[in-house]
Amino acid sequence: METENEIMDAYTVVFDQLVYLGPGDTTTTRDLVERLLSDLPSGSCVADFGCGVGASALVLAQCLPEARVLALDSHVPFIARLETAASARGLGEHISAVVGDMAHPPPLDGVPGEFDLIWSESAIYSIGRTNGFACWRPLLKPGGWLVFSEVIWQCEPAARSDKATEFWTREYPDITTPDVIVDELVAAGFNPLDSVLSTRKAWSNYYEPLRNRLRLLKKRVDRPQSLTDLIAEFEREIDVYDYAGDDVALCFFLARRDPIPDD
Repeated sequence: METENEIMDAYTVVFDQLVYLGPGDTTTTRDLVERLLSDLPSGSCVADFGCGVGASALVLAQCLPEARVLALDSHVPFIARLETAASARGLGEHISAVVGDMAHPPPLDGVPGEFDLIWSESAIYSIGRTNGFACWRPLLKPGGWLVFSEVIWQCEPAARSDKATEFWTREYPDITTPDVIVDELVAAGFNPLDSVLSTRKAWSNYYEPLRNRLRLLKKRVDRPQSLTDLIAEFEREIDVYDYAGDDVALCFFLARRDPIPDD
């Protein structure tokens, strides 16, 4: 049986030099951050949970030059890459890149529960939305923003292909529709204000470089079994996207914590 270290090493190899570790698009990230500018105070405290190698964290720091950004991911090599990228862009002083658990994130500059904005792209699935909302809401200031993206169904069950249904319900049992997620946010004490579908470019940004990377890795004759297995998993995912990509979409949800402090 493969160990957790072997599996994570395989992930490191697959994503070596890739910018996106999931569906995403810098333009969409930037547009959404800019929508919030008038509601965020100068010197905001911002968190990017599940930041990967920092595609969104770098945009947050660029769009909010007075902010302090806590960029958190559980994988050491990804954080190391983010630190290098932030330094190269002159953003090292604005981004605190930390290895940690986004279900139990550390405070920023020693101050817990003081975030003006929590951001998370294609990552909340790893701890579950219910758990994520419960863990993150207390970390937001009253009136603070939560912005996250999720893969959602964008067609009714009868219109979904069997291939997509089988794959997504097995790999991500929590996949659902935007209306359900909005109801979950309300139940968790948030005020959902908008949901925004990302363009298909978010998927091609992820899958096309990944597809090319997998082709190169398959030429390695000495690859470990953990890497062979991971390549096969990603190939199945890309095959489902090629066959039935329109059955799902990447959706951003923008919500606020109630501006009145809890008793």
